[in-house]
Amino acid sequence: MILGIETSTPRASLALYNRDADKVLWSRDFTTERAHNAVIFEPVSEILEQYRDQLTGIVVGVGPGSYSGVRVGIAVSNGLGLALGLPTKGRSSLEAWDVSEDTYAVISDARRKSYAVAEVIDRRVKGEPELVDAEGLKAKLSELASSGVPRYSADAKVVEAFGGVSLAHPDAVQIAKRSGGLSPDRWRKVPLEPHYLRAPYITSPKNRALG
Repeated sequence: MILGIETSTPRASLALYNRDADKVLWSRDFTTERAHNAVIFEPVSEILEQYRDQLTGIVVGVGPGSYSGVRVGIAVSNGLGLALGLPTKGRSSLEAWDVSEDTYAVISDARRKSYAVAEVIDRRVKGEPELVDAEGLKAKLSELASSGVPRYSADAKVVEAFGGVSLAHPDAVQIAKRSGGLSPDRWRKVPLEPHYLRAPYITSPKNRALG
């Protein structure tokens, strides 16, 4: 059975998926703004208590999304994989949105007065997300609307500010279901790496005058 972990947005989730029966056996979600690390271990413990011996692999959403959220998901996946001897795999969170369509667009606030537009076709990301300013986003949304492509965002402020964008989130059920056709024992051993819209913006502390 595959354990799916998705923590790239404030609404995080975990799910257990039986590949052979094509059935979700267990799922949990929780919402925190910046403290997934403080909440995620309770549902993880529940999974281990009930299904530890039945787990065959772990799939985690690697973003793009919250910097800290994505890293929490990857850290938990790496830790469980090492402790339980399970193969781990990363998958784009963009391909795992909990929506009825398989073709859609995801709008994200990329900070610094910019937005990211990612197009997903048949649950596959089309290239890299495009970074645009507010005017560029309006033009892009108009283009997507004319093509009949649904537009989603996990950010309520984006939904409020731009018409035609609906609130939705990536989900661990989708992450687990879309883990790929190969069985976990044939997954490529590739290190899990977060997918960032741009390099993390880190500033140096300001010098403070002494005295």
